[in-house]
Amino acid sequence: MKQISVLVLLLMLASCSEKPVEVQLATANVSPGFNYVLDTVFIDAGEEQIYLEMDLSMSDYSAREGILYNLTPESARVEVINMETLKLDSIINYKINGPNSVKQYFPFGLKKTLFDNTFFKEYKVIHKLNAEGKKIDSYELINRELSGDRLPFDTEIDGLGEIATDGSYLASFYGNFKIGGNVLGIAKVSLVDRSLKLIPIDFWDQLKQYTITVDYDIGKRNSSPELKYLLLNGPDIILSTSASNELWYYDAESGTVTNKTYHSQITSDKKSGNYRQDITNQRLFMYWVNRKNDEVTFGPLLKDQNAQRFYRYSRELDKSNPQRPKYIYVLTVFDETLEQIHEQKLQNYIPIIGKYFEEKTFVHNGSIYTYLKKENQLAFIRLKPSFEND
Repeated sequence: MKQISVLVLLLMLASCSEKPVEVQLATANVSPGFNYVLDTVFIDAGEEQIYLEMDLSMSDYSAREGILYNLTPESARVEVINMETLKLDSIINYKINGPNSVKQYFPFGLKKTLFDNTFFKEYKVIHKLNAEGKKIDSYELINRELSGDRLPFDTEIDGLGEIATDGSYLASFYGNFKIGGNVLGIAKVSLVDRSLKLIPIDFWDQLKQYTITVDYDIGKRNSSPELKYLLLNGPDIILSTSASNELWYYDAESGTVTNKTYHSQITSDKKSGNYRQDITNQRLFMYWVNRKNDEVTFGPLLKDQNAQRFYRYSRELDKSNPQRPKYIYVLTVFDETLEQIHEQKLQNYIPIIGKYFEEKTFVHNGSIYTYLKKENQLAFIRLKPSFEND
């Protein structure tokens, strides 16, 4: 099933005005009162075995409850992990048959809302259950089931998008997800009145230059794309990628999209894009993929709801000492208006991103938790940032 999920994630890889904004940063770009503490924490699962096959990619963290909900897709078993006590609290076994089934095709994720509803996401279908586990609605992400904007011919909505914490809408990418197709922007689907808003964003051509593709046999192709991230900020939507130090911000009230670019004094601001394209064998393909992955890589934006700050990890290989090259890890901090206020070179390894999967990362009680792979045990690297004026 992991291969199916990888394929879907690769596939993942109306009128709005776009306003480019160049963000000018102070020369030092550091906050003198900033500090951080880094440690590793483990989850006590008792006699149970926590599902780790998909590296928590199908889980959802509820900031209101301080709970991580972890889905086993084949059985619809959900582990309820208390991040305050660092223990597995309970297990919920949802139905995969009958009127309350959460499995029409194959579940790829879930979302627990502020009102105790739970959404289960499949590629083109979403199921909504109430607090008692009764299915109260299903949504199909196709034109005939939605009002408002219409999807252009031969395009679709990726059902594996993000659902708002109040359950009011889903935001996801739309476009032609076939090989050679284009992602056209973001689809915002109201889960209240089933209306569709298409938000065109012209970022795909720039992102495609960072994709390495191999045609190694007739009709056989493999590729290594960059990742696209969506973060919901109330009714607004933030798009960023793993390839460049920038974001696109959709303001729901004005209906405009603003492109913000940033500058780092520690790492590069984007990948080079200088990769060999005429690749015909898997070995050469992996060589170029590894070279690309050594370039700067940006993780997803995270929001601390209490402090009203955003965080992001990034990574780049430092080749200043050819005998002992090593990765540089950086934490970047943004204020509530997404102005960059600090960047910190970290002294320790942070598992931020892989070839296809970003590591599960979220903010709990002011600390940043990042999934750490440990055999048969759930663990997190925990970074607690602090500012002098907090």
